[in-house]
Amino acid sequence: MLDFFRQLFSSNSIRTTSFFTLYQNIVRWRNAKVYPYPYNLPEAISMPESFWKDVIKIYRLTDADGMERAMSVWYADGDLVTTPPTRGDEKSVTTRDSISVKYSPHPTRNGYYRKEVFVNQKLTKRIDVFHEKAPKKVGISYLFNMHTHPKYSMDDGTTLYSFFSAQDIRSLISSQAIMTGLVTDKLWLLMRTSETPNSVPFNDGESLTVETLKDNMKLGVYCADFNGKVIKQ
Repeated sequence: MLDFFRQLFSSNSIRTTSFFTLYQNIVRWRNAKVYPYPYNLPEAISMPESFWKDVIKIYRLTDADGMERAMSVWYADGDLVTTPPTRGDEKSVTTRDSISVKYSPHPTRNGYYRKEVFVNQKLTKRIDVFHEKAPKKVGISYLFNMHTHPKYSMDDGTTLYSFFSAQDIRSLISSQAIMTGLVTDKLWLLMRTSETPNSVPFNDGESLTVETLKDNMKLGVYCADFNGKVIKQ
């Protein structure tokens, strides 16, 4: 019981960055074409309820059929947009999502525009915007991708989840994204830093660990229980 309260106090005392602030920083770093310095990484991140619903959704889909799922997270002109889950196979999944935002004169309200957000050519959001608040240029930024790994059984009947693979790390580096996510029975996030190399020294099938990714790739590694605080490891 004493250990529980120590952990609870320690978790609550960590300086926490909101997801809203994090994605604003990601957009700023992306626009500047830079990666954050290691000391600029947050110690912990608090995620909104809507984000956790998406995480738990793809976890349950994979848990039900053993197939990987993936979804992308975008910043679309002030809105945080997540794409519908993409179904892969037992070992991989690839996303090809697109986001667009359209402003057009409102058909019935003078002085207003109608803002429409499309995900994979499908209308997902429509709101009215006063003409003075309509941007001259629409800003859309890809933030990161999340994918699942299905559980597997050991000879003794226990179930485990695989960690990030060498291909996952190569995908992060080649995409030039700042962040990527993995959903097992927990949420794992990786954040690329200014010290992360452009080459990946891992072979397919090689077992990676938190320490390997921190020491060899200079990545920020984060982990959270579902609906909990995402804490830097």
